[in-house]
Amino acid sequence: MFQTTTDAELTGNPIDEVIGSTIRYAALTTAAKLGVFAVLEDGGPKTLDELAAAIGAGTDGTRAVADVAAVLGWLTLEDGRYRNGPLAERWLGKDAEFDFTPALLWAYELTNVLWELPQAVRDGKPAQSLWERWADNPGAGRDFAAYMKVKSRLTVDAIVDAVPLPDGARRLLDLGGSHGLHSLAMCRRHPGLSATILDLPEALADTGTAIEQAGLADRITLQRGSFLSGDLGSGYDVVFLFEIVHNHTDAENRDLIARAAKALRPGGRIAILEDVRGERPEPHNAAFSLAMYACSGDRTYSLPEISGWLTDAGLKTVERISLPSSVSLVVGSK
Repeated sequence: MFQTTTDAELTGNPIDEVIGSTIRYAALTTAAKLGVFAVLEDGGPKTLDELAAAIGAGTDGTRAVADVAAVLGWLTLEDGRYRNGPLAERWLGKDAEFDFTPALLWAYELTNVLWELPQAVRDGKPAQSLWERWADNPGAGRDFAAYMKVKSRLTVDAIVDAVPLPDGARRLLDLGGSHGLHSLAMCRRHPGLSATILDLPEALADTGTAIEQAGLADRITLQRGSFLSGDLGSGYDVVFLFEIVHNHTDAENRDLIARAAKALRPGGRIAILEDVRGERPEPHNAAFSLAMYACSGDRTYSLPEISGWLTDAGLKTVERISLPSSVSLVVGSK
């Protein structure tokens, strides 16, 4: 993006890499937030004036954002008209196999979170957790839920293939199940299974509609509330904790898993889906753990830590199941 020098020995310097990355980030998240890609998908190529009018913005700012997006290949500029480029057509919009627009919208909110990271490091935790932010800005919570939905679509089939259900399993409790993709997929795969999804109201805003459209409203129920306290019920064959323990402290996770274990019938299983921390820092896990610290003051956890929660809750066997992604399943049996 930036190239402040042609000296090969200075390749990768902070001006080019850090400032350049910041500008890329700002241009793409702003374009998504303003609806640039959406209006070009729906309305076709537009002149600068037409594009600015369509997104309700001034021409100078629209040009500045659109030109960076064009340089990066997300837009093209031909004969004085902007249109979506190959990258936007591949990754954004209703015609894309995976519409990653929610990822850009969540990245926009993440910018605000990361802006406060230096002070959070000094203080030992962020001034607000994500959930506290969302109380004042529920739209950001909906953007995050939409992001998690498209992210989960990348791995849901592999997860459903890998989850070892107990014989004759009939009841699933999906803690923090948000978009419902995993419960939907499990119920499709196992006709005798029903599911309860427990999550915050803003995380479940669109889940009921998805369940009805899938024709599974008679088998999947929504329970709005927090899973961080209170009784979780009983008689479940399997409890999912998918990509949630990194948002909570060791003590909170220990308590949550103890209560989840009580909700299981004998022979039932807890399945934890997580980006498991290794003995040494790994690129994806390290970046993800930093983001979790900025968002909630929490982090990723190691296999011994996760296994310890399960065994301390009375689960007798624990196994790790690798998946074709950054996350793994850690399964404990009662």
